[in-house]
Amino acid sequence: MRARDVGRRLSPPGGMRRRLAAFGRDRSGAVAIFVAVVIIPLVGALGLATDAARGYMVKARLQQALDAAALAGGKAMFSPHRDEDVRMFFEANFPPGFMGATVSPLRIEVDPTSTYITVSAEATIETTFTRVLGFETLTVAASTEVTRTVDQLDLVLSIDMSGSMCDPCSKIEAARDAALTLVDILFGINPDGSKRTESPTIEVDGRTYDLLNIGLVTWNAKTNVTLNESSFTGSRAQSVPPFVNPVTGQTQNVVYYANNSPVPLLSDPLKLPGGWSGCVYARYLGDFDDANGNGEQDWNEAAINDNDADLLLGPVRIGGKDWIAWEPVGVDEGEPRNGWAQCHQSYWNDDDAGVPSGVPPPPSPWYPAVPRISDWNSDCSVCLSHGITPLQSRRAPIEAAIASLTSPEGNTNIPQGLHWAWEVLMPGEPFDEALETVPFPRQRAIVLLTDGEIVGGNGDAYKGRFGSGNYAGRNTRAEHGFLPSPPAAPGTRNNLNNRLIQLAANIKAMGIRLYVIQFDNDTAALTTLLKTVASEPREPFYYYAPNEAALREAFRQVANNLSKLRLSK
Repeated sequence: MRARDVGRRLSPPGGMRRRLAAFGRDRSGAVAIFVAVVIIPLVGALGLATDAARGYMVKARLQQALDAAALAGGKAMFSPHRDEDVRMFFEANFPPGFMGATVSPLRIEVDPTSTYITVSAEATIETTFTRVLGFETLTVAASTEVTRTVDQLDLVLSIDMSGSMCDPCSKIEAARDAALTLVDILFGINPDGSKRTESPTIEVDGRTYDLLNIGLVTWNAKTNVTLNESSFTGSRAQSVPPFVNPVTGQTQNVVYYANNSPVPLLSDPLKLPGGWSGCVYARYLGDFDDANGNGEQDWNEAAINDNDADLLLGPVRIGGKDWIAWEPVGVDEGEPRNGWAQCHQSYWNDDDAGVPSGVPPPPSPWYPAVPRISDWNSDCSVCLSHGITPLQSRRAPIEAAIASLTSPEGNTNIPQGLHWAWEVLMPGEPFDEALETVPFPRQRAIVLLTDGEIVGGNGDAYKGRFGSGNYAGRNTRAEHGFLPSPPAAPGTRNNLNNRLIQLAANIKAMGIRLYVIQFDNDTAALTTLLKTVASEPREPFYYYAPNEAALREAFRQVANNLSKLRLSK
């Protein structure tokens, strides 16, 4: 055999060579091995991206829910249901099982001064593809903090000091304590934990502004308009352009000022029979058309009610009358005198049995031999010894004024309590502590507390013109006429309840917040009236406080509502 024949036999045939070459070029096995090596990190990377995205979504929703919950907690900072509200708002914004997350119990923390509330939580979700890397769960955490601060705020407390507030006297004590709590909350604390003694301030264009000012008005059947804790020792006359005195009809060119009051008076308080204790009448005439010209109001002669300024602010001209000052209440005329419970008003007011209003007698003599109406020979309401505390930027004066609230007595005249709170709150005469304008947002508010319906009677601010008892608030007697329309709705009867409603409407029209607290008395008629007076007929603007604990809670909630909440972290 030849050598080339042997070589030919040892060389693979052509088909075999092709198969061997193809085998040498085949990489399919290597790819499979490579894929097997890298598949786990690829799946892990994909899972990490997916689960991270889910985590971010859960964390964002968790943060939003915590913010809403903390703000709800801030609004209910002093409520016993605060933590319950926090959890409710959280669950409403982060429903159970959201994206399969499990949430840890909320952590709710409030600092000792109730200035900050912090809410935090963690949410855990089960992972998907990252399980191949050994991570079975992913946990995200979030927290938020809400700070309670006070913007610029002018506030007047108007507190009922009628006799029922001492039935029992623990009622006035509760009102006093609750009002002090409100002041304490609004003034707040210093960074070192001590009580802030003065209003926080802000400087704008080189001028310093107080951010918190609080005043106090107390009242019963009328309001003492002297400065609280001051003594009346004299008066002065001040020249003014000639005007017609709405009460006497005489032209005069002076008004009078007591040494202890900024309120202008129509007559000299030093010359009043029996003296002057500091109270003034409402600027209400109850005048009538006198169709038969006999000088007395008869059954067919209705009140005009276009010349009255008791529902208006400051010195004003209305109808044909110049109300540039107030008429002082003489002791003999409108207060118990010489140890008697009666006053001169007992001799000429109408009763609640249907006798029409008469014209008051001339200034003297004050003593007719026989009272015109024996039913009116009844007790007169005394002028309270507590005067008005104007807007204060320091804690001590307003706390001292509140702490001195004792010995309630007399009837209830809510319109006068609200009117004088309005006068104290707003700039201009007679109380001019409030600034006309400020270069930043400002809140103005009145907190009105009462425990009773309006009660008319001798010695009240309206001279008993609306009758006695609760009848004064709701009577519909024809001779009292109707409220001027507009602003009142056509056919609105002229009684003290409706005058109060219109007064409140005038106040609210100026953007003033009216908080009303109905204490102890749950009379349906009173509830309806006070809900109408308040800015809204529900909390936080209207509260019914059936007992002393509820009263304190109402004042705390009002204080908190007057504070501004902000997310601080």
